Amino acid sequence: MYILGVAGLCIAMFVISYTKDRRRLQNGVFLTVGIILLLFGLIVYVMNHLQGNIPYIAVLLVLIMLLLAPVVVLGIGVALVYNGRILLHREGWKLPNLLSMLTGVGILVLPLLVLLAPYNSVLAPLVIVVQLCLAYFGFLFICYLVSSLLYNFHRPRYRPDFIIVLGSGLIRNKVPPLLASRLDQGIAIYLRYQDGEPPRIVVSGGQGSDEQTAEGEAMGQYLLEKGIPAEHIIIENESANTLQNMRLSKQKMDDLMAGKPYSCIFVTNNFHLFRAGIYARKAGIQGDGIGSRTALYYLPNAFIREYIAIIVMHRRIHLRIIAAGLILALMAVLVLMIV
Repeated sequence: MYILGVAGLCIAMFVISYTKDRRRLQNGVFLTVGIILLLFGLIVYVMNHLQGNIPYIAVLLVLIMLLLAPVVVLGIGVALVYNGRILLHREGWKLPNLLSMLTGVGILVLPLLVLLAPYNSVLAPLVIVVQLCLAYFGFLFICYLVSSLLYNFHRPRYRPDFIIVLGSGLIRNKVPPLLASRLDQGIAIYLRYQDGEPPRIVVSGGQGSDEQTAEGEAMGQYLLEKGIPAEHIIIENESANTLQNMRLSKQKMDDLMAGKPYSCIFVTNNFHLFRAGIYARKAGIQGDGIGSRTALYYLPNAFIREYIAIIVMHRRIHLRIIAAGLILALMAVLVLMIV
């Protein structure tokens, strides 16, 4: 019952945290831990309190899950390698496009290191440290996916005064499909509110070193070609990253509203939505986001890239947690050796 109580506490903390701010990684941590403890607590309860064959069925199910876990993990590794091959073929050989393949290779190679470790006294401590770090970051990745999916499922129900569409780079100075999906989503939201004064669309993106025009200018032209009136388009063409997208877009909206309250919705691809929401909070934007669809083959690599970016964003916290965990593990080993 204690396990079920802790599970209930975690789920209650998730509800409080999610209600307060949907753009927190801790939302996924609370919900993931709560669900795991809830399932474990229910299994323990069934085994201890129910009669007949039900407890044996519960034990059998647990054993099946434990036996299948390595197979599932290896399957994920193979799938990531295959996905990485498809991505490189369609998107080109670039370092960011290698993330899913490298992750898959790592998943497949790690079991070999675990098997070799007991026979190599030098390698064993290193493998243990790597396993602990991978367990920590693997758990955080699951929590990140939960937080990101929850934020993607949320749909703002208020009427926006502004729609911010974030840039994502041009190809030969034209709007590529990835960016077009964001703009099309922004247009869909714009067309939804044609009764009365329609919202204005802020297209945000500066000029990259390999671009002949600013993303904001190309995005504005795309909207004009889709029939959006020029007076409803606001171009922000100086930002170089997502945080600047948010800050400079907010400055444009603040200048136009001259101190009057307003509401906004920002649009980006679904894999980028959660991190964009964090940056929106940092920029002081009081609004939620809506994610546009992305090609399925692109998603694994994109989510891994976003996860790494969020880890780097909070790197000091994670380094402290890892250091504290390694110290505790070392102390436990020393105690066992003394005893």
